[in-house]
Amino acid sequence: MKKKSVYDKIKDEEEKLKEENKVKKSPDIKAMFSQRVLAFIIDFFILGLISSLIIMFVPVSETASKLYEEQNKILMSYSEGTVSMEEYVNQLIDLEYDIAKQTVIVSIVTIVISILYYVVYPCYNNGQTLGKKLMKIKIKKTDDTDLSMNDLLIRGMINNSILVNIISIILVLFLSKDLYLSTSSLLNIIQYLVLIISLIMIAFTKNAQGLHDKVCKTEVVVADTVKEDVLCTSGN
Repeated sequence: MKKKSVYDKIKDEEEKLKEENKVKKSPDIKAMFSQRVLAFIIDFFILGLISSLIIMFVPVSETASKLYEEQNKILMSYSEGTVSMEEYVNQLIDLEYDIAKQTVIVSIVTIVISILYYVVYPCYNNGQTLGKKLMKIKIKKTDDTDLSMNDLLIRGMINNSILVNIISIILVLFLSKDLYLSTSSLLNIIQYLVLIISLIMIAFTKNAQGLHDKVCKTEVVVADTVKEDVLCTSGN
């Protein structure tokens, strides 16, 4: 019988330790519904603040500036009671297309910031956004494989309106005003429905997975119960 080399013995010991660690590893504790909702709200406001600060330095056209001024005048007129609710809504809808058309660069910058915040940052920060970090929860794969950039991108597109915002930019560039407004409204309704369905699934299903979790095979768990040394990978 061939005698084992020192290398083989070390390898056997490593395999043995791995098996022992698997047995000792405590099961992951699912994040509470309230933790996930609060993390979502915190992230929404943090991202809004970051976006506002960065967009301040993005140049806008003179036409866009005038449209914003007109929008503010309509708001003032409504608050003073000189414009009815119906007139106020109709005027804002008319301005929506023109503003979207003139602020495509701002919209692109906003999407880039969203991707950096919801995809790149958690990819290299243990599956956590700032909101999830504050709530002490994190995203992980259900099968304990490495969380990938692609997983987080797909989650963000479904759950954080990234896909809807990308489609909206394409629509405003190629569609007429009426068609853009109707299509954009439909997209927003679909996005709200996706969020509502995901909330219901998280609150009432056994695995507490939203649509975005189901698609990407991810789950949100209490951070302290998960190995912290897993780095994000660039592929699935």
